[in-house]
Amino acid sequence: MFKPGDRVRFLNDVGEATVLQMTSASEVLIVDDTDFEYTYPAAELLLISSEIDEEQAYRSSAPSSHEVLYRNVDQDSVKRAEQQFKGKYKEREEGNVRHRGDLVEVDLHIHELVESEAGMDNAAMLDVQMQHFERMMRRAEREKIHRVVFIHGIGQGVLRTEIRKHLDMYFPDVTYQDARYEEYGYGATEVRLRH
Repeated sequence: MFKPGDRVRFLNDVGEATVLQMTSASEVLIVDDTDFEYTYPAAELLLISSEIDEEQAYRSSAPSSHEVLYRNVDQDSVKRAEQQFKGKYKEREEGNVRHRGDLVEVDLHIHELVESEAGMDNAAMLDVQMQHFERMMRRAEREKIHRVVFIHGIGQGVLRTEIRKHLDMYFPDVTYQDARYEEYGYGATEVRLRH
């Protein structure tokens, strides 16, 4: 299952650790990032792959449901469905944005952005999340907001990586860092804009 040296994330807790050894079929001896050693249930640990492995797995060659729909469904029906989706999305857009003084929080969890995830594959969900991220960055620039925290969660780190890649490529005048651990754990990125 796990071998010594594997990096793991906690399924029901925040943080990462390194596997020291399997103590039984169901428990693992780990050392966390504070150098504290203890046993932990193996079923509650997730193996961390390299970013390259994760990205390749995420962008598999299988066609997305979006592509299949475009091939097999009448294009007028697809356009109507997209317009309905955009209408529902706009209604929800403000619901996941919170103002706290000069800080704006934007929750990018997919359930905050769409009515239902049914029929959406990972690529379609990432596309919706990144479109919302782009809209909120443009809005922050337009409204001269100085600090935005994007809550992306921990997961496999794909959304976090994409956000930071976009910031580097398309928003060179901003700075970013992990948001305050005490408030967000490892699941958020704080962006500071200069106006």
